[in-house]
Amino acid sequence: MHRQSLVAAARLGTVAALMVGLACAPSTADPSGTAGTNGSGTAGATGNATGAAGAGTGGSSSTGTAGTTASGVAGATGGTTTGSGGATGGEAGSTSGGAGTGGSGPAGRGGNTGTAGAAGTATAGRGGGGGTPTGGRGGGAAGAGAGGTGGSATGTATFTVQVQLASAMNAMAPGTIGIVTWTVNVSSLTEAHIDFGLDTTYGMTAPVDLTLTDHRTLLLGMKPAKTYHFRVVARDASATYTSNDYTVMTGPATTTVSISKFQIMNATANKRGFIITSYWSGTGLTVPFILDADGEIVWWGRGGPSGGIARARMSHDGKNMWITSASNTGQPIQRISMDTLDTQTYSNAVGSHDLTAVSGATMAFLEYGESDCNSIYEIDPSGTKKEIFESTGVVPMSGCHGNALRYSLKEDQYTFSNVSSDVYIVNRAGQVQWKLSTKVTSGNTAWGGIQHGHQLLDASIIIFANNGGGTNMSAMIEYDLNGQMLKKFAPGDYSANLGDVQRLPGGNTLVDFSNASVMKEIDAQGNVVLQINGASGTRFGYALWQETLYGPPSDISQ
Repeated sequence: MHRQSLVAAARLGTVAALMVGLACAPSTADPSGTAGTNGSGTAGATGNATGAAGAGTGGSSSTGTAGTTASGVAGATGGTTTGSGGATGGEAGSTSGGAGTGGSGPAGRGGNTGTAGAAGTATAGRGGGGGTPTGGRGGGAAGAGAGGTGGSATGTATFTVQVQLASAMNAMAPGTIGIVTWTVNVSSLTEAHIDFGLDTTYGMTAPVDLTLTDHRTLLLGMKPAKTYHFRVVARDASATYTSNDYTVMTGPATTTVSISKFQIMNATANKRGFIITSYWSGTGLTVPFILDADGEIVWWGRGGPSGGIARARMSHDGKNMWITSASNTGQPIQRISMDTLDTQTYSNAVGSHDLTAVSGATMAFLEYGESDCNSIYEIDPSGTKKEIFESTGVVPMSGCHGNALRYSLKEDQYTFSNVSSDVYIVNRAGQVQWKLSTKVTSGNTAWGGIQHGHQLLDASIIIFANNGGGTNMSAMIEYDLNGQMLKKFAPGDYSANLGDVQRLPGGNTLVDFSNASVMKEIDAQGNVVLQINGASGTRFGYALWQETLYGPPSDISQ
């Protein structure tokens, strides 16, 4: 395993040595602050350059080296200017001060290299901009550090950082998953994260769980065969510490699953993010995968159910991908950790069609292993199950077939679709609150009698109506909560099975025509802004858009 340890001392605003390749070359320690330029100014009678430091934000940087020996004509005594660079670097939260270049004028020759001022407190807001210090009673300010940037590090921290790809631990795992472990010689951290991206502007952020050994953190969403930069940012109660910049080279693209088309029609209107999906038929039907905003497959699993994957879905805490089968007889649901190194099959949980994130590690799924109608169960990674809703006696026995499930965090309710009867709104006590057919005039015949994916919003509900556009034509239909139709999108695509809808932040809607193996993102006016086609001969499972691969999915919060 190619892995090296990197040690770097962090300071305010420093991005220094690079780690090249899959692991890092040893780096030098980061100095904890950059001293100001030569302390110039006229040396006074005593040469004591205390300077009147501004009550600046961030003030002078910590433990920096003061300016070099001042040049010019010596003052009356010449004295050594061990100036303080501003007594404390300025109190945080005020304007900039005490930092930057020294005052102008001929400086005394006696100016030995003074130490920079004590570190400014790092709870600053806007940060000092390196203003010119007031020249004080003697010579100019000696060696004040550069202006602070609000809330940056004080003092010195030493990071030890390691990175490797998941594929280095298991050859079957994706080479697009980075595993970073790190430590820092600062106690009582309050928050940490890793910035990462294709250059040193980064652009993506991975939160750090401070309770994990060596702060183990996954870098998710990286493209194949690219060099990525990353840095660790950690905070305690008074300071922010930033490591050096490091790099990691990702592995090759997968050959186990593919798509045939990813076309953005309107880049301005397109809502960039990630799409978690699968195939329930065709090549790659056992592989859950994630597309990024450019259509590249950046994560993929393996070993899914042989009957195809109807739904692949991340948990609320972002640590696991859960998988359920498309088989009408059901198969044990599966869990795969997001690093893909830990997998589990739950023989006591026979599921099919759909599952949804609830809270933390808890998921809900449609149980197909019972002799009566399908139920909603909750499950955690340990395999502990809890029945939430028994549909027997609620749905028609002649058409007992639960086929879609979603959870609303705001309402603390589930929405449950029974294929040819209705969409039911069920609270977590298992009580039906209402059903769509009683709101809509003519009941379910108004949307063609069959529905699958759906989503409850604040003031409306959207459904994938398999026959909602007419004969062999599916539709996305939106109703208000009184049953009045607000929108209908029926472009001519048809899916007799599955089919999904999701309202995106900003108002666009993702519509998944599963059997046609096409997804379309439409704007509020029904214009297609993105189209995705699956590989030849495939049929998409359900699909879920997420803005990030960290934290709660956006759909359950809407």
